[in-house]
Amino acid sequence: MSSIFFIRPNRILHTYKACRNSKLARLLHSSEKIIPIRNSKSLRFRSYFGIGLLGVFTGFVAYDGVVNEFIYCGATVRFLRSLKTALMIAVDYFQLEQHKSEPDFESQLKNIHLKSAKRLLETCLLNGGLYIKMGQGVAAINHILPKEYTSTLEQLQDKCLPTTKADVQRVFWEDFGKSPESIYDEFDYKPKAAASLAQVFKAKLKSGEEVAVKVQYGDLQKRFTSDLGTIMFLQDVIEIFFKNYNFGWILHDLRQNLVQELNFENEGQNAERCAKDLKKFKYVHVPHIFWECTKPRVLTMEWVDGFKVSDVERIQREKLDLKDVDLKLFNMFAEQIFHTGFVHADPHPGNVYVRKNAKSGQAELVLLDHGLYEFLPESVRLPLCEFWEATVLRDETKMKSSAQRIGIEDHMKFAEVLFQQPIRIHGGRIKTRLSESDIEYIQQVAKKNFELIMSTLKEMPRNMLFVVRNLNTVRAIGRQHGDVVDRPRTMARYAQHCIYSKYNSIRSYIFWFYRRLIFEYNLWSSSLRLSCLELYLNILYKLNRAPESARTLLSDIAKQDYN
Repeated sequence: MSSIFFIRPNRILHTYKACRNSKLARLLHSSEKIIPIRNSKSLRFRSYFGIGLLGVFTGFVAYDGVVNEFIYCGATVRFLRSLKTALMIAVDYFQLEQHKSEPDFESQLKNIHLKSAKRLLETCLLNGGLYIKMGQGVAAINHILPKEYTSTLEQLQDKCLPTTKADVQRVFWEDFGKSPESIYDEFDYKPKAAASLAQVFKAKLKSGEEVAVKVQYGDLQKRFTSDLGTIMFLQDVIEIFFKNYNFGWILHDLRQNLVQELNFENEGQNAERCAKDLKKFKYVHVPHIFWECTKPRVLTMEWVDGFKVSDVERIQREKLDLKDVDLKLFNMFAEQIFHTGFVHADPHPGNVYVRKNAKSGQAELVLLDHGLYEFLPESVRLPLCEFWEATVLRDETKMKSSAQRIGIEDHMKFAEVLFQQPIRIHGGRIKTRLSESDIEYIQQVAKKNFELIMSTLKEMPRNMLFVVRNLNTVRAIGRQHGDVVDRPRTMARYAQHCIYSKYNSIRSYIFWFYRRLIFEYNLWSSSLRLSCLELYLNILYKLNRAPESARTLLSDIAKQDYN
């Protein structure tokens, strides 16, 4: 018989007197029914179930800690943290949409951009590893995203969380079977730099040479699969709610390249190949690799003093010429894209250093971090050079045929992505008066650049994605320097040179010289047209036939495109 307890009517009366004004008392009095208390077996079952569930959870955490070093627990925490950040950002933007008609909407939008970017920065730093790598990738596409995001997430190039001394030693014991002290004469455990995948330490070899030792985070490879899956899932979720955010396909395509980047021996081989390809440039230096002290998670290379290529104040303080630095930078990467085909895919300022040559006093470039490369075969390089030349010469027939050989149908969109021109100047009647609506229309046309770039990127062969990333990153560096060198023109000249460099007959040289004259004329005329257009807009303003915004129209559109 079940153990059931009852409350008798006299108890009800006693309770009623004690709380006469209580609704519960009146309810009990009116019902005058016996109320059963819950079955004690049911209570015990629920208690045992809760204890069992807690035991299973505790056992899982303990097992994950002992066997997997909390890999799955950590992945769960990182996922929940990322999901929380994504939801908070989504709520902020959703609430802002309700105030779209307000006059200060643009300023509110900028504030939300900045607030969201700071949340992303904090989440990436707390999660570490691939999250930082993805944050750096977001910062690199500064020609698409608002500057509040890109300028904030640029901090990820420097602000990476350091690891512990014990973690560094464990990586050495697992890869070498010995401690850092046994391999190097000196080893400073204070990191000189911390990146998304590894930290860099300064050490000294037994032979006395100073070296930079790049040590991968100990748990990175174990958490790679779970973190990458989480990031892909979040990308897919974001795309559901934000239709214009469609970068997830890039991550899916680049997964294999990320796997290769985890192997530092592969990075060492890339560095040596890059040094060989660029040996013609006396002003380019790639640090030497010490293979006897290198393993898949530890890379030992020559120590090089220098400073970031984005440090304009330091460049000027060292009395180096910004124009000279940019010319060398553009030619270095033009050589990779148009000639060798072995393209550095991550040339952000933290990977390109500048140093002053003690003898000549001129700037030298030091190229670092060779983990991520893409190879362009000649079947892509040659039509790419021809396409670049044909674009400058305005030879649309050649542009179309060259783009089709690369695998791209819309050659005009491809040209705008590569050259990143803010507007295209078409023929037609010249207006003698520009209204505010005319200015607004031109700006709206420029704003369509986002859809233009994304649709063209999806159409490109996948090995061209890294080329576009390289061009965008290098363009951003030039922008920080004040655009003292015309990057499209400089690279166009290099592409044109690569087409005819392999020909050595007199006839081919004459043909090249003829094409070069037309080429230079078109470069000059294009620049002249833009200058004339700017002058024309200023004259209209001076004659009170255009609003004040016309004076800065071209520069505003360029900033909008670049930022």
